[in-house]
Amino acid sequence: MDTPGRQERGGLTATRPITDTAGLSWLTTVRWTTLVAAAGAVLAARTALQIPVPIASMIVWFALWFASNVWLMWCVSRTSADSLVTIAGLLVCADVLLLSWILLRSGGVLNPASVFYLAEIVVAALAFGRQWTWIVTALCVGGYATLYLQPTDELRAALGMHREIALHMRGMWIAFSVTALVIAILVTRLVSVVEQRDRALDRLRERAARSARAEGLATLAAGAAHELSTPLSTIAVTAHELERNLAAQHSNLQADAELIRAETDRCRQVLEAMAVRSGEPAGETPRASTLADLVTALRDRLTPAEWNRLDVDLPDQLAVVWPIRVVVRALGNIVQNALQASPASSQVRVSGAVHDGLVQLQVVDEGTGMSADQLSRAGEPFFTTKPAGKGTGLGLFVARSSIEQLGGTLALAASPGRGTTASIVLPANVVTSEPERHA
Repeated sequence: MDTPGRQERGGLTATRPITDTAGLSWLTTVRWTTLVAAAGAVLAARTALQIPVPIASMIVWFALWFASNVWLMWCVSRTSADSLVTIAGLLVCADVLLLSWILLRSGGVLNPASVFYLAEIVVAALAFGRQWTWIVTALCVGGYATLYLQPTDELRAALGMHREIALHMRGMWIAFSVTALVIAILVTRLVSVVEQRDRALDRLRERAARSARAEGLATLAAGAAHELSTPLSTIAVTAHELERNLAAQHSNLQADAELIRAETDRCRQVLEAMAVRSGEPAGETPRASTLADLVTALRDRLTPAEWNRLDVDLPDQLAVVWPIRVVVRALGNIVQNALQASPASSQVRVSGAVHDGLVQLQVVDEGTGMSADQLSRAGEPFFTTKPAGKGTGLGLFVARSSIEQLGGTLALAASPGRGTTASIVLPANVVTSEPERHA
């Protein structure tokens, strides 16, 4: 099949980056806020709690914190966001450890700045994804536990004088741990939902763009077909007469006449392919049938030699509600591409399965496959990897558009020199199914 290392296009394999520039910008803002809060915690410890905080060491750590955030801001403005994920994640972990040390020296759990542990969890969930979120959450819970397990002198005095304070502090540690876990779970799930929504929107935009191209192609085709059909018919008739007369005279010009007629036929095929409004069922109403009907229609579309090269493994009795001719046209285009891209001695496998109301048809060949660049362009109008004069570049475009108009998807996976796999997913009933259910 003329479509590319094993990669996929048109399916669900594309994923969004772990983070982006906006996420790292949030991180720098939160780090500035936490730095100010930590400085406020030190000030509160010295003034309100009368705790002898080591100012010199605090200034050193605050300076390092400040410098690291300035450096991170510079990197965000100059470097790809993906390359900074590990560094930024390590900085957040360092912030948690430093915050824990500052709190241990400035009142421990009595210091209200301990609430900024939760801010670190939130920014990790928003910017870095699930793995880093759980690492930061574990550090925050551990840091808060350390504040409780190593109480300050002031806290020990309070616990000795008021037993109810000890019970309250235990409850605070448990409540903090539960709250941290809940925030980590909810925010990571929220981020996942937003990313899924964004991917769905990207697919809708891509589909809308392809539909717009299809409409423009159909309009162009209608005008071209109208303007060229008459002269092409005249050329075809004249070439046929010329060929017949030259054959009777055994002229060497017969081959030229045959070439004229062949190229004329090819022009007509191009116009016919362009004139097919991509994905529209050409007046065919979806009707109840089975995959056996699909196999029969596919066999009628192919030549005996092409059919003999297919290894068909479909659940024949599976009931579907499809416009069979539209689906066969799409599947036939893909199968013929696979046959043309494969060695004449190889087989092309056509298989199928059903899951949760969705039917998946797969066409697997052992052909030349495609490069990453070719795969990224597969399905564009008039793009083909076949030699000049051997393909129009419309077969896969029409197939994809037809399938998507029926609420389905077409995904391609290929490796150079290792063949191509085309996967069609369609609702078993295109009338009642929601088009974006499986997108």
